[in-house]
Amino acid sequence: MKRSRDLLLIRYITIFILMFQLFIKGENRSIICLVFILMFIINNHLRMFYLEKEYSVIISIIVELLVIPIAQMKFGGIIAFYLVGVSIDLFTLKNKVFKYILGTIVLLMEILINDNKNIEQIIIYFILFSTFLILLNYISKIYSTKIEAQHLYDKLRVSEEKLIKANNELEACVYSIEELTLLKERNRISREIHDSVGHALSTAMIQLSAMEAVSQKENSKVKDMAKNLRLFINESFKDVKRAVNELKPDEYDDYQGILRIKEVCNNFEKMSGVQVKTFISKGDWNLSTKQANHLYRVTQEVLSNSLRHGKAKMVKVIMNFTKDEFIISFKDNGIGTSKIEESGVGLKSIRERAEEIEGVVDIKSSYGNGFFVKITVPREEER
Repeated sequence: MKRSRDLLLIRYITIFILMFQLFIKGENRSIICLVFILMFIINNHLRMFYLEKEYSVIISIIVELLVIPIAQMKFGGIIAFYLVGVSIDLFTLKNKVFKYILGTIVLLMEILINDNKNIEQIIIYFILFSTFLILLNYISKIYSTKIEAQHLYDKLRVSEEKLIKANNELEACVYSIEELTLLKERNRISREIHDSVGHALSTAMIQLSAMEAVSQKENSKVKDMAKNLRLFINESFKDVKRAVNELKPDEYDDYQGILRIKEVCNNFEKMSGVQVKTFISKGDWNLSTKQANHLYRVTQEVLSNSLRHGKAKMVKVIMNFTKDEFIISFKDNGIGTSKIEESGVGLKSIRERAEEIEGVVDIKSSYGNGFFVKITVPREEER
């Protein structure tokens, strides 16, 4: 507000009029008067452009209010023109107590410190200056509303950008989970077909071979029928094996480690009643057996700590592959702690297991804000 072009123009006009009254009309030629005007202008500019903290602005205003009566009595001029800059800066203060106390002092100075002995003119000056202060107060409120609206708009824009980013990440995670679930389901179906249909066909082939052997001894016509049926079933069995091999996804083995971690999260949710939200971002490489086993145990330990120590009701588990790292993070809504002590077996075990796979552990917590654990594991070079 204090840097508004219109208010700056008013401020400079009043300073120009004040200089005209002192130097031209009042014929002041003293060095003291010149120094006062220079200090007066400098003080105004300091408040406008350099003093950002409110207490420093208040000190500047108080100093000016103390000097103005002395200057007006010594050099003359209309008191209102001395007080315009102070009045504008008053309404930039957020502290309402100081704003209204200093505003009252300004109005009293306008009434009491006046060379004009005409009561009517004093009343007119007072009314005009009071109107000026009311307008400044109105402008201040409009400006504050504008600033608040701008801040709200900025927050909404940032929130929208974060929401879009989170939505994109969520879509990627959902896609990854769907894809992994599909791989798991295809693997299950192929195993079921192999175990049920394949086993039935194998049994039928064994039985037909036995029938063929018995009928050969008895010179029965059933021999050729059993042989042909056995060959037919054998071909069907080969077709089933080919179908199973095609149905079984090659990528399933690559993500067994991730699926094991997801499975332990699902089992923990069923057994404990704690809600476990799992987010997976699939990459183009997979964890080694050692990495998967260690992270599996780490997940068990973190989830157990969230329930036992943190009294959490919900845990977010985010798994993300980057080009060179796998990152798994856990965030619960438990009671948290203001001091993390790794003297216990649980946290020491987590850090030791992470170090064994060259991982980096980041643990954060604060009272009332739950527990956060992030483990970053480097990609193993293919051998």
